[in-house]
Amino acid sequence: MALSSLIHALFETESYAVARLVSKTDKAPLLLLLAPSIEVDCECLLDVQIPFAEDVRSYKFPPLDRVVTVSGKLIKEHRNLPNEALTKAMNDYVDHMDLSTLGRDDDGNPSEYMPMTETFSPVLHRIDQAVRWRAVHPTEPVPPPYEILTRYSQPPDDLLSRSKRQLEKLKVAADIKKVPPKVQGRRRNRNEIKPLSGLNVEALLGGGKKTVRISSQNAIPDFRRALDNADSIEGIPSAARQLGHIIEARIRDSFGDIAYARAIEEITALREEMSELEEPEIYNNFARELKRKLLSEDLGGNRKDFWWEFRKSKLGFIDSNVSKKSDATEEDAKLHTLHRPGLSSPSFFSLV
Repeated sequence: MALSSLIHALFETESYAVARLVSKTDKAPLLLLLAPSIEVDCECLLDVQIPFAEDVRSYKFPPLDRVVTVSGKLIKEHRNLPNEALTKAMNDYVDHMDLSTLGRDDDGNPSEYMPMTETFSPVLHRIDQAVRWRAVHPTEPVPPPYEILTRYSQPPDDLLSRSKRQLEKLKVAADIKKVPPKVQGRRRNRNEIKPLSGLNVEALLGGGKKTVRISSQNAIPDFRRALDNADSIEGIPSAARQLGHIIEARIRDSFGDIAYARAIEEITALREEMSELEEPEIYNNFARELKRKLLSEDLGGNRKDFWWEFRKSKLGFIDSNVSKKSDATEEDAKLHTLHRPGLSSPSFFSLV
């Protein structure tokens, strides 16, 4: 009766309610907007998650149709702005890729190609298909997903063939060029340009490389700056060790999972940089030690839910397929990401 009274009061006054939800102990609170819904045989509140004030970020981006110089002058023609030929080519391509009239109804008239009533969630229905199949056929492989689930994952072939000419014109107008492949370990083998005199200009000007102390407030930029300023390969493990301290502290001090996203972002940066610098063992040893501490509850109690976030972000070992200097195979990487409580991994990356 109380809930029904609240629903009717919100409905009659055309108002919404704001609620704070904590789904379980130590879980980060959520802010919800509750909207009343009254049907013939159902009364309920529909909830929509809304952000806290500190979650809102206000960014200012430069305009897309003009360039403003330092003096305030507006420039309409610039290398970063699309010209009329590019704009027309893009408009033509978008028009030829239109899906609003690609379908056909029962009478053969043009209709929408992807109506909402025929668009299903591939993830939910694929899992349901796998569960049902495995229950009846426990030893046979799961069949491929139903055609109705994959129908809209790729544009129709006739649409692609029909717009091929417009796509080629768009490529010419945009002056698209192939990007050269990424060079591995380019910073490790990078040769600095030296003046003809042989003098160390930076030393003379007092601007030599300095050891960068990584702070938790600006961890990723500080970490990358520390790698750039490293005088030798020996400076790389030191920078990685500092970032490892920060990641562990962030997990340990996190209220629920509120700091997990930031820790995942920092681990991603560590993995990318070690892969690029061809130092895979530094990251792999860190990943071993992190898993050991998570499963042994050495990071502020039960933090095993962070390991799920780690696996979901695909931050496993840098295996030999990614870096030729890695001793870890693809099978080692798969075994490492398995969550097996009680698993004890050797510690090669000390963060003490």
